[in-house]
Amino acid sequence: MTKLKSCRYIIISKPNYIAFICPHCGKTAKINFENVIYKTDFWEDGAYVDCSECGKNVELGDYEYY
Repeated sequence: MTKLKSCRYIIISKPNYIAFICPHCGKTAKINFENVIYKTDFWEDGAYVDCSECGKNVELGDYEYY
């Protein structure tokens, strides 16, 4: 019987949504990740969205990834 060889692998995932407390209305907003507008091609460089609660534009700053 041939011995199996193991290898390291990478799990690549895309967030479903982001959540934040809006600095304008103070409510928790949930935005589909597809609706985030990026400043560059890399999401780490910053982005902005319209708040789902009050509709005002919010610049996204630091983030936590769960």
